[in-house]
Amino acid sequence: MSAYHHRCAEVIGTSGGFVAKYMGDGVLAYFGYPQAHEDDTERAVRCGLALVDAACRLQTSDSAALQVRIGIATGVVVVGDLIGEGAAQEQGVVGETPNLAARLQTLAEPGQVVIAPSTRRLTGGLFEYRDLGKVVLKGLADPIQAWQVLAASAVQSRFEAQHETSLAPLVGREEELELLLRRWNQASQGEGRVVLLTGEPGVGKSRLIAALQERLQSQPHVRIRYFCSPQYSDSALYPIVNQLERAARFERRDEPAQKLIKLQDLFAPVVPQRDSDVALVADLLSIPTTGQREFLMDPQKRKEKTFDALFAQLRFLQQKPVLIIYEDVQWIDKTTLELLALTVERAQHMRVLLVISARPEFTPPWPSYAHVTTVSLTRLGRREGTMLITEVAQGRALPDEVTNQILVRTDGVPLFIEELTKTVLESGLLRKRDHDYVLDGPLAPVAIPATLHASLMARLDRLTSVRQVAQVGAALGRQFSHELLRAAAEMPERQLNDALEQLVRAELLFRHGAPPNAQYIFKHALVQDVAYASLLRANRQQLHARIARAYETHFPEVVHAQPELIAHHFTEAGLTDAAIEYWRRAGDLAMARSGHAEAIHHFSVALDLLAKLDEKPDRAAKELELCVKLGPVLMMVKGPGSRDVEAIYRRAVALEAGEDSSTRFKALWGLYYYSMTSGSLRAAAAHADELLGLAQRLGTDDLVLEGHHAKWATSFWCGKLAAAEAHSQEGISRYDCARHHALAFTFSGHDPGVCARGVRPMSMALLGFPQQAMKHAGEAVTLARSLSHPYSLALAMWHHAIVLQVGRQRQRCRDVAMELLELSQEHDFPMMRGAGMFFSGWATADGGELEQGIALMEEGLALFSAVRQVTRPYMLAVLASAKAELGKSGEALELLNDALASAEVSGERWWLAELHRLRGWLLAARGQHDESEACFRSAIEVSSGQSAKTLELRAATSLARLWSERGRNAEAHDLLAPIYGWFTEGFGTLDLQEAKILLNALAATHGREDR
Repeated sequence: MSAYHHRCAEVIGTSGGFVAKYMGDGVLAYFGYPQAHEDDTERAVRCGLALVDAACRLQTSDSAALQVRIGIATGVVVVGDLIGEGAAQEQGVVGETPNLAARLQTLAEPGQVVIAPSTRRLTGGLFEYRDLGKVVLKGLADPIQAWQVLAASAVQSRFEAQHETSLAPLVGREEELELLLRRWNQASQGEGRVVLLTGEPGVGKSRLIAALQERLQSQPHVRIRYFCSPQYSDSALYPIVNQLERAARFERRDEPAQKLIKLQDLFAPVVPQRDSDVALVADLLSIPTTGQREFLMDPQKRKEKTFDALFAQLRFLQQKPVLIIYEDVQWIDKTTLELLALTVERAQHMRVLLVISARPEFTPPWPSYAHVTTVSLTRLGRREGTMLITEVAQGRALPDEVTNQILVRTDGVPLFIEELTKTVLESGLLRKRDHDYVLDGPLAPVAIPATLHASLMARLDRLTSVRQVAQVGAALGRQFSHELLRAAAEMPERQLNDALEQLVRAELLFRHGAPPNAQYIFKHALVQDVAYASLLRANRQQLHARIARAYETHFPEVVHAQPELIAHHFTEAGLTDAAIEYWRRAGDLAMARSGHAEAIHHFSVALDLLAKLDEKPDRAAKELELCVKLGPVLMMVKGPGSRDVEAIYRRAVALEAGEDSSTRFKALWGLYYYSMTSGSLRAAAAHADELLGLAQRLGTDDLVLEGHHAKWATSFWCGKLAAAEAHSQEGISRYDCARHHALAFTFSGHDPGVCARGVRPMSMALLGFPQQAMKHAGEAVTLARSLSHPYSLALAMWHHAIVLQVGRQRQRCRDVAMELLELSQEHDFPMMRGAGMFFSGWATADGGELEQGIALMEEGLALFSAVRQVTRPYMLAVLASAKAELGKSGEALELLNDALASAEVSGERWWLAELHRLRGWLLAARGQHDESEACFRSAIEVSSGQSAKTLELRAATSLARLWSERGRNAEAHDLLAPIYGWFTEGFGTLDLQEAKILLNALAATHGREDR
């Protein structure tokens, strides 16, 4: 008996019912209490069938099969207080329904489910029935009709669709419509305009846009409509993809080759000579192409080129005025918002009227342009509300008391007025006369629902047999296809089509096209919300699971192109493992499309879901994989030195458990890169040693290259110049463009070959080979240009600028800096933009325009330091030198002290010798000769230990000049001559020229000639 009760409770609970009482071998269950639900009747019947099946499966001691008899009745009851105590406790109810169910249960044979007329009426065609005729039941005065439920319905048929329904009348929006028409006239003349319509849900934004389209029907124009939805708010460029698929007239069963031809036909008049644009748009639509090299480019660059292709199409379409509509942008994804902002900016130069609708919470990311107008729609007044009620009633007036209740409860929201009026007209409260409606009796206080939610629920209530279809559609989204609904609903075709027809006729759904190619859209997002809210949690999860499986089985193109959609449904279904896998796929796809914000969202959701799973053997491995995928995109969006980057890589390293693997390598590499860029070079150097060792143990060519990558970078910034030169040379010899360029997207965001060719000349410049350094730095830039990878090119230019500044090549450094600045502005690289400004400022100051140059350097340093700390001491030193030239030696000394303190903390030593030398130079100018000499000696000691001959020459020249001024010419000559004599090239550089002049002067003073 215990097992039987337990199983009954389990089945009832799963079905959404409530066990009210156990009575021996009997069980009393309520559906619709304690939580009411609109399909409680259906749930009760399905539960009855499930109980019959479950009882048969229970094992008894004598192996006899159990059978149960089920009686079900549906009606209104009043729920009272708790009665009894302990196991006997039940919720008291008052009403005939429980008694009727009990009498039907006695009528049923073993293994039967018998239902009352009310239950039969509400379940409609959901089940197969056997008519039991009228039966006499004890305690009931009259016979009642009874039915036996045999099984869930399995009828198959096709039902032809009807015409589309009409829109509600437009009331109270004359001024707003006239404004839109004026903006249209201006746009038609080439003065592009943008109108942002804002207002709360139901206030009439979409209806006003529809009215504008109605008024423009007779005028030649092009209409482009983008629809945003909460279902797709994390799907990069989904509104664009959806519009392009409609414009190209893609069919569900089109093969990729057919889709590509249609896309080419769509773009042929626009860009006949630019096949690459079609290839980029095809990639956006997940249409495979062959022989396209465009996708080797940086994802950011590819996104920009895709935007350019879309704008090229828009420019062509302007042979006629263009009406562009973006609806519900409060749900827009970040990448589409980026495109929309560009469109808003450029619209003023096009024959375009761009109309955008949004709820009040949407904040436009664009500035207050003169060509942009914002219109806030307010609620209707009493007179306008009354007019709308009459229009919905087809010109017939409603009784005053009914009109008053509608107006009070809808509070001037047009959608609420429309829906509540329809509810009243359908309720049977009113009787139609020639010119008006009248009440047949007194108006009950609860006759009209108090809220729109209740209104819509009441309308769905009267469509009980089709409510399930509305619920499935609501789970699919505001817009869905007939084919997808059929796959997810799992009901007979005829029943499905009949239900859809009723929903369309009731104006809860709009339909475009005819089944099986029809598209449906909920009249308003609130209609969808109400239908979705009527699902119990358990059923909701089952429904989302069915939808996800339907996508997997019937829509592989959606699985490929929009994995985040399937991920959403698996998440809502509570199928966490499958959801995590699809969120991972969605993140990968967003990264490939340069949808960085979306990628962060997708990977983050996957990690959050993973954290809720019970411990499994592969959980740590999955979490580690997601962390190392999220890390690079966080670097791109928030900068490699951000705390978020540190946190995700520390989490990854904590997960790797010490096992050698490529995933562990990626985790360590991310932590290394954070440490390096944030200025923790001692930690970065330790990580670099570990990385190279791990890569060599794994024996993977790509990872060994990235191990040397970590070593050459940290070695250089730590002042280990010979090691930096050796590791960068090793990287150059190992690098193969075809195999290794992709590493840029997995690790640092830049090409390792470009980096190796950029760091090596920086080392050479300090090691005393300035001519070779400048030559090889130029080669790094050439390689970067060939890759069409903007960030790698910016990096190469930055390295080149450092080499030229160290070599004091003012004009060449200015040229590189200006190109770096232009590139960084184009691609929004704030750190590199700061570098470009800084070196442009140095060249300006070095040319004599000190104040202008210093201002540029300070602005560039601030931009650069906000993202990266490494090289900050170097930049402070260069700025200090310019300040000193301007006569601000006090500020210059403060900058140098800051630089020295920063270098001490971070371990950055490559420019340390120059920091000491410049400090000595400033102290000498103040007459503090002993302190100055100590600084110069420190500079020589540091540079000599690093074999940094260029910096050693500078320090020796400065100390020799100090000694000469104090009459110690012989010592000065003997200090400087051997260092100068070491050089074999670069004699045209200012450092060597100045040293030569000083040597000659020292030699002449003592009657010696320089050798």
